[in-house]
Amino acid sequence: MEHYVWGAPVAIDLFTAGLGAAIFMVAVVANLAGGRKYRRISTAGALIAPWPVILGVVLLIIDLGRPGRFWEMILKRAQELNHLESPFIMFKIGSTMSIGIWLVVVFIILSFVYLIVALLAYPFKWAEIFQKVVGVVGVPFALLVTTYTGVLIAASNNVVWNNWLLPVVFVSSAIVAGIAAIVFILAGLQICNPESEIGSDVPKLEILNSRVIVVQLIMVILFIVFGIGSASMRAIIGSAFGLLWWVGVIFLGLVVPLIIGFKGGAKSPHTSLVVSTMVLLGGFYLRYIILIGGQI
Repeated sequence: MEHYVWGAPVAIDLFTAGLGAAIFMVAVVANLAGGRKYRRISTAGALIAPWPVILGVVLLIIDLGRPGRFWEMILKRAQELNHLESPFIMFKIGSTMSIGIWLVVVFIILSFVYLIVALLAYPFKWAEIFQKVVGVVGVPFALLVTTYTGVLIAASNNVVWNNWLLPVVFVSSAIVAGIAAIVFILAGLQICNPESEIGSDVPKLEILNSRVIVVQLIMVILFIVFGIGSASMRAIIGSAFGLLWWVGVIFLGLVVPLIIGFKGGAKSPHTSLVVSTMVLLGGFYLRYIILIGGQI
Protein backbone atom coordinates (compact mmCIF):
# COMPACT_ATOMS: atom_id res chain seq x y z
CA MET A 1 0.00 0.00 0.00
CA GLU A 2 1.38 3.42 -0.97
CA HIS A 3 2.36 5.75 1.87
CA TYR A 4 2.06 9.47 1.21
CA VAL A 5 3.71 12.10 3.37
CA TRP A 6 0.73 14.36 2.74
CA GLY A 7 -2.54 12.48 2.35
CA ALA A 8 -6.29 13.09 2.28
CA PRO A 9 -6.48 15.18 5.51
CA VAL A 10 -4.01 17.70 4.07
CA ALA A 11 -5.93 17.76 0.77
CA ILE A 12 -9.14 18.49 2.70
CA ASP A 13 -7.38 21.25 4.65
CA LEU A 14 -6.09 22.85 1.44
CA PHE A 15 -9.60 22.73 0.00
CA THR A 16 -11.58 23.93 3.03
CA ALA A 17 -9.15 26.75 3.88
CA GLY A 18 -9.38 28.16 0.35
CA LEU A 19 -13.14 27.52 0.25
CA GLY A 20 -13.94 29.41 3.45
CA ALA A 21 -11.71 32.33 2.51
CA ALA A 22 -13.25 32.55 -0.97
CA ILE A 23 -16.79 32.45 0.45
CA PHE A 24 -15.83 35.37 2.67
CA MET A 25 -14.53 37.36 -0.30
CA VAL A 26 -17.69 36.73 -2.31
CA ALA A 27 -19.82 37.81 0.66
CA VAL A 28 -17.83 41.03 1.13
CA VAL A 29 -17.88 41.91 -2.58
CA ALA A 30 -21.66 41.32 -2.66
CA ASN A 31 -22.11 43.58 0.35
CA LEU A 32 -19.89 46.34 -1.01
CA ALA A 33 -21.30 46.17 -4.54
CA GLY A 34 -24.99 45.82 -3.75
CA GLY A 35 -25.61 46.41 -0.07
CA ARG A 36 -29.17 45.32 0.70
CA LYS A 37 -29.73 44.33 -2.93
CA TYR A 38 -27.42 41.34 -2.50
CA ARG A 39 -28.01 40.84 1.21
CA ARG A 40 -28.97 37.18 0.73
CA ILE A 41 -25.58 36.46 -0.86
CA SER A 42 -23.57 38.44 1.69
CA THR A 43 -25.42 36.99 4.67
CA ALA A 44 -25.22 33.41 3.42
CA GLY A 45 -21.50 33.86 2.81
CA ALA A 46 -20.96 35.45 6.22
CA LEU A 47 -22.77 32.58 7.96
CA ILE A 48 -20.76 29.77 6.37
CA ALA A 49 -17.30 31.29 5.72
CA PRO A 50 -15.58 30.41 9.05
CA TRP A 51 -16.72 26.79 9.25
CA PRO A 52 -14.85 25.18 6.33
CA VAL A 53 -11.61 26.75 7.56
CA ILE A 54 -12.21 25.51 11.10
CA LEU A 55 -12.99 22.03 9.76
CA GLY A 56 -9.68 22.01 7.88
CA VAL A 57 -7.76 23.09 10.98
CA VAL A 58 -9.41 20.37 13.09
CA LEU A 59 -8.57 17.69 10.52
CA LEU A 60 -4.99 18.98 10.33
CA ILE A 61 -4.66 18.79 14.12
CA ILE A 62 -5.95 15.21 14.04
CA ASP A 63 -3.53 14.34 11.23
CA LEU A 64 -0.60 15.64 13.30
CA GLY A 65 -1.28 12.80 15.72
CA ARG A 66 -0.67 14.95 18.80
CA PRO A 67 -2.90 18.03 19.12
CA GLY A 68 -0.29 19.79 21.25
CA ARG A 69 2.00 20.03 18.23
CA PHE A 70 -0.39 22.46 16.54
CA TRP A 71 -0.56 24.77 19.55
CA GLU A 72 3.22 24.67 19.83
CA MET A 73 3.35 26.19 16.33
CA ILE A 74 1.55 29.31 17.51
CA LEU A 75 2.03 29.54 21.29
CA LYS A 76 5.49 28.17 22.11
CA ARG A 77 8.13 30.78 22.97
CA ALA A 78 10.50 31.36 20.07
CA GLN A 79 14.12 30.42 20.57
CA GLU A 80 15.65 31.53 17.28
CA LEU A 81 16.42 35.05 16.10
CA ASN A 82 14.19 34.73 13.06
CA HIS A 83 11.18 34.17 15.30
CA LEU A 84 9.03 36.98 16.61
CA GLU A 85 10.15 37.12 20.26
CA SER A 86 7.20 36.79 22.60
CA PRO A 87 6.44 34.74 25.72
CA PHE A 88 3.08 33.84 24.18
CA ILE A 89 3.32 33.39 20.43
CA MET A 90 5.57 31.80 17.85
CA PHE A 91 5.93 33.35 14.43
CA LYS A 92 8.72 32.13 12.20
CA ILE A 93 9.19 34.74 9.49
CA GLY A 94 10.99 32.39 7.11
CA SER A 95 8.46 29.55 7.41
CA THR A 96 5.60 29.33 4.91
CA MET A 97 3.68 27.07 7.29
CA SER A 98 4.10 29.44 10.25
CA ILE A 99 2.92 32.40 8.19
CA GLY A 100 0.02 30.35 6.84
CA ILE A 101 -1.11 29.22 10.28
CA TRP A 102 -1.24 32.79 11.54
CA LEU A 103 -3.08 33.95 8.44
CA VAL A 104 -5.67 31.26 9.08
CA VAL A 105 -5.99 32.20 12.78
CA VAL A 106 -6.45 35.91 12.00
CA PHE A 107 -8.89 35.10 9.20
CA ILE A 108 -11.05 32.91 11.46
CA ILE A 109 -11.27 35.72 14.02
CA LEU A 110 -12.18 38.31 11.38
CA SER A 111 -14.71 36.01 9.72
CA PHE A 112 -16.51 35.51 13.05
CA VAL A 113 -16.57 39.27 13.64
CA TYR A 114 -17.96 39.71 10.13
CA LEU A 115 -20.62 37.06 10.80
CA ILE A 116 -21.75 38.86 13.96
CA VAL A 117 -21.95 42.32 12.38
CA ALA A 118 -23.71 40.89 9.31
CA LEU A 119 -26.48 39.64 11.60
CA LEU A 120 -26.52 42.88 13.59
CA ALA A 121 -26.91 44.82 10.33
CA TYR A 122 -30.51 43.60 10.05
CA PRO A 123 -31.86 45.47 13.10
CA PHE A 124 -29.14 48.13 13.46
CA LYS A 125 -28.16 50.62 10.73
CA TRP A 126 -24.77 51.38 12.33
CA ALA A 127 -23.75 47.73 11.93
CA GLU A 128 -23.99 48.04 8.12
CA ILE A 129 -21.06 50.46 8.08
CA PHE A 130 -19.09 48.33 10.53
CA GLN A 131 -19.77 45.28 8.33
CA LYS A 132 -18.22 47.02 5.33
CA VAL A 133 -15.16 48.05 7.38
CA VAL A 134 -14.58 44.54 8.73
CA GLY A 135 -15.06 43.14 5.24
CA VAL A 136 -12.47 45.47 3.71
CA VAL A 137 -10.00 44.59 6.48
CA GLY A 138 -10.69 40.87 6.11
CA VAL A 139 -10.44 40.54 2.31
CA PRO A 140 -6.61 40.80 2.15
CA PHE A 141 -6.31 38.06 4.78
CA ALA A 142 -8.84 35.92 2.91
CA LEU A 143 -6.93 36.37 -0.35
CA LEU A 144 -3.66 35.50 1.39
CA VAL A 145 -5.22 32.34 2.86
CA THR A 146 -6.40 31.17 -0.57
CA THR A 147 -2.94 31.92 -1.98
CA TYR A 148 -1.18 30.22 0.93
CA THR A 149 -2.88 26.90 0.17
CA GLY A 150 -0.99 26.82 -3.14
CA VAL A 151 2.24 28.44 -1.97
CA LEU A 152 2.58 25.90 0.85
CA ILE A 153 3.24 23.03 -1.54
CA ALA A 154 4.61 25.10 -4.42
CA ALA A 155 7.54 26.06 -2.16
CA SER A 156 8.78 22.45 -2.23
CA ASN A 157 11.26 20.87 -4.67
CA ASN A 158 8.54 18.57 -6.05
CA VAL A 159 8.54 18.78 -9.85
CA VAL A 160 4.75 18.99 -10.05
CA TRP A 161 4.17 21.33 -7.13
CA ASN A 162 7.11 23.66 -7.74
CA ASN A 163 5.20 25.56 -10.41
CA TRP A 164 4.44 29.28 -10.13
CA LEU A 165 1.00 28.64 -11.63
CA LEU A 166 -0.10 26.31 -8.81
CA PRO A 167 -1.10 29.11 -6.38
CA VAL A 168 -3.00 30.81 -9.22
CA VAL A 169 -4.82 27.56 -9.99
CA PHE A 170 -5.72 27.13 -6.31
CA VAL A 171 -6.93 30.73 -5.94
CA SER A 172 -9.14 30.59 -9.04
CA SER A 173 -10.44 27.16 -7.99
CA ALA A 174 -11.23 28.46 -4.49
CA ILE A 175 -13.23 31.38 -5.87
CA VAL A 176 -15.20 29.06 -8.17
CA ALA A 177 -15.90 26.73 -5.24
CA GLY A 178 -16.77 29.66 -2.96
CA ILE A 179 -19.43 30.93 -5.36
CA ALA A 180 -20.73 27.37 -5.77
CA ALA A 181 -21.00 26.95 -1.98
CA ILE A 182 -23.24 30.01 -1.70
CA VAL A 183 -25.30 28.74 -4.67
CA PHE A 184 -25.64 25.39 -2.87
CA ILE A 185 -26.96 27.06 0.30
CA LEU A 186 -29.38 29.43 -1.47
CA ALA A 187 -30.67 26.71 -3.82
CA GLY A 188 -31.15 24.32 -0.90
CA LEU A 189 -33.10 26.93 1.06
CA GLN A 190 -35.23 27.65 -2.02
CA ILE A 191 -36.08 23.96 -2.33
CA CYS A 192 -37.06 23.85 1.35
CA ASN A 193 -39.24 26.95 0.94
CA PRO A 194 -40.51 27.05 -2.67
CA GLU A 195 -42.69 30.13 -2.07
CA SER A 196 -39.78 32.31 -1.01
CA GLU A 197 -37.38 34.32 -3.16
CA ILE A 198 -34.26 33.08 -1.34
CA GLY A 199 -32.85 31.58 -4.53
CA SER A 200 -33.53 34.58 -6.78
CA ASP A 201 -29.83 35.50 -6.87
CA VAL A 202 -28.67 32.01 -7.85
CA PRO A 203 -28.69 32.57 -11.66
CA LYS A 204 -26.59 35.72 -11.22
CA LEU A 205 -24.05 33.78 -9.21
CA GLU A 206 -23.98 30.97 -11.77
CA ILE A 207 -23.38 33.46 -14.59
CA LEU A 208 -20.61 35.10 -12.57
CA ASN A 209 -19.07 31.73 -11.80
CA SER A 210 -18.96 30.78 -15.49
CA ARG A 211 -16.68 33.78 -16.09
CA VAL A 212 -14.36 32.77 -13.28
CA ILE A 213 -14.34 29.17 -14.56
CA VAL A 214 -12.96 30.42 -17.89
CA VAL A 215 -9.99 31.89 -16.00
CA GLN A 216 -9.54 28.69 -14.01
CA LEU A 217 -9.60 26.52 -17.11
CA ILE A 218 -6.91 28.66 -18.73
CA MET A 219 -4.75 28.43 -15.60
CA VAL A 220 -5.22 24.65 -15.35
CA ILE A 221 -4.26 24.17 -19.01
CA LEU A 222 -1.12 26.28 -18.54
CA PHE A 223 -0.30 24.39 -15.33
CA ILE A 224 -0.45 21.09 -17.24
CA VAL A 225 1.57 22.41 -20.18
CA PHE A 226 4.37 23.69 -17.93
CA GLY A 227 4.53 20.42 -15.99
CA ILE A 228 3.85 17.85 -18.71
CA GLY A 229 7.52 16.85 -18.84
CA SER A 230 7.34 15.13 -15.45
CA ALA A 231 6.15 11.56 -14.93
CA SER A 232 3.99 12.67 -12.00
CA MET A 233 2.08 15.15 -14.17
CA ARG A 234 1.50 12.50 -16.81
CA ALA A 235 0.18 10.22 -14.04
CA ILE A 236 -2.17 12.95 -12.86
CA ILE A 237 -3.78 13.43 -16.27
CA GLY A 238 -3.27 9.88 -17.51
CA SER A 239 -2.72 6.44 -16.06
CA ALA A 240 -3.16 7.03 -12.32
CA PHE A 241 -5.87 9.70 -12.01
CA GLY A 242 -6.87 10.37 -15.62
CA LEU A 243 -10.52 9.36 -15.33
CA LEU A 244 -11.12 11.32 -12.12
CA TRP A 245 -9.21 14.31 -13.48
CA TRP A 246 -10.91 14.62 -16.86
CA VAL A 247 -14.42 13.55 -15.78
CA GLY A 248 -14.62 14.67 -12.15
CA VAL A 249 -12.50 17.83 -12.19
CA ILE A 250 -12.63 19.13 -15.77
CA PHE A 251 -15.96 17.98 -17.24
CA LEU A 252 -18.38 17.78 -14.30
CA GLY A 253 -16.60 20.31 -12.08
CA LEU A 254 -15.87 22.99 -14.70
CA VAL A 255 -17.28 22.42 -18.19
CA VAL A 256 -20.88 21.62 -17.15
CA PRO A 257 -21.24 24.65 -14.83
CA LEU A 258 -19.51 26.78 -17.48
CA ILE A 259 -22.17 25.84 -20.07
CA ILE A 260 -25.02 26.39 -17.60
CA GLY A 261 -23.65 29.79 -16.65
CA PHE A 262 -23.30 30.89 -20.26
CA LYS A 263 -26.93 29.84 -20.82
CA GLY A 264 -28.09 32.20 -18.07
CA GLY A 265 -28.05 29.83 -15.11
CA ALA A 266 -29.93 26.69 -14.15
CA LYS A 267 -33.69 26.62 -14.64
CA SER A 268 -34.48 25.07 -11.26
CA PRO A 269 -32.97 25.12 -7.75
CA HIS A 270 -32.65 21.32 -7.91
CA THR A 271 -30.35 21.61 -10.92
CA SER A 272 -28.39 24.38 -9.20
CA LEU A 273 -27.98 22.17 -6.13
CA VAL A 274 -26.61 19.28 -8.18
CA VAL A 275 -24.29 21.42 -10.30
CA SER A 276 -22.91 23.33 -7.31
CA THR A 277 -22.21 19.99 -5.62
CA MET A 278 -20.25 18.87 -8.69
CA VAL A 279 -18.23 22.09 -8.61
CA LEU A 280 -17.38 21.60 -4.93
CA LEU A 281 -16.37 17.98 -5.47
CA GLY A 282 -14.32 18.98 -8.51
CA GLY A 283 -12.50 21.60 -6.44
CA PHE A 284 -11.58 19.02 -3.81
CA TYR A 285 -10.56 16.40 -6.37
CA LEU A 286 -8.29 18.94 -8.07
CA ARG A 287 -6.30 19.44 -4.86
CA TYR A 288 -6.38 15.76 -3.92
CA ILE A 289 -5.09 14.62 -7.31
CA ILE A 290 -2.34 17.25 -7.45
CA LEU A 291 -1.29 16.53 -3.86
CA ILE A 292 -1.25 12.72 -4.16
CA GLY A 293 -0.17 12.63 -7.81
CA GLY A 294 2.81 14.81 -7.01
CA GLN A 295 4.05 12.15 -4.59
CA ILE A 296 3.92 9.27 -7.08
